[in-house]
Amino acid sequence: MSKAHKAESKSAVAPINHRTRTGQVRRARTRGNILAAAFEVFDAKGVGRATVEDVRERAGLARGSFYNYFQTYEGMLKDLAAEIARRLNAEQSEHFDDIPNLAERIWSHVRYSILRLSPDRSCAEILIRVTPLVGSLTDHMRAHAEREMRLSAKSGAIKVPSTNVALDLGYGLATMMLRRSLEAKIDKKEIEAAGVMLLRAYGVEEAEARRISRLPAPKMPGTTLRAAVLAHFGSSD
Repeated sequence: MSKAHKAESKSAVAPINHRTRTGQVRRARTRGNILAAAFEVFDAKGVGRATVEDVRERAGLARGSFYNYFQTYEGMLKDLAAEIARRLNAEQSEHFDDIPNLAERIWSHVRYSILRLSPDRSCAEILIRVTPLVGSLTDHMRAHAEREMRLSAKSGAIKVPSTNVALDLGYGLATMMLRRSLEAKIDKKEIEAAGVMLLRAYGVEEAEARRISRLPAPKMPGTTLRAAVLAHFGSSD
């Protein structure tokens, strides 16, 4: 093929690729804006009472257009829940994966999830609705958490007959605390009490459990969890 022919072929292909990329960007932006509208509906009605029609209307979509972006309402919630959990896990790893005391590390992870999620009722409701236990929504996240728990047990930081049950106990405690936060604001002493009870269930001595539960909490990110999640999906809000 001659150079002129090659150049002509490239010029013919380039506009198609550009249109494809533009369409992908536009689709991602619309999808993100649908999710931003969904959060507004969740705030007004609650996750359990909102409908596809509510979200469609809030987003300014034509009838039926919602299904061009999400197969079902529950599918939309699962996408949101997966990104909420992914973001939460990333922040936890950044803050706590280097803590040498493994019992401290466990409680830091659980407490952070409570503190990060509880200010945003809609984010908390999404996770509670989508998963029976607030925790890993992917195999990778679950495997990472299981390794942490096994390492803690092997080192003697915790003493539990089953690391899998211990892991679910931690997720379950976070879930219950988030449920409480939906009814009334949870205070520092309640969170400390939850820490003591969880660590004691993990076989940590009472004095040590009380010390760990009272450790200062890290400063929360300046960006809300919701804003970080919507930014991932390309919302223009």
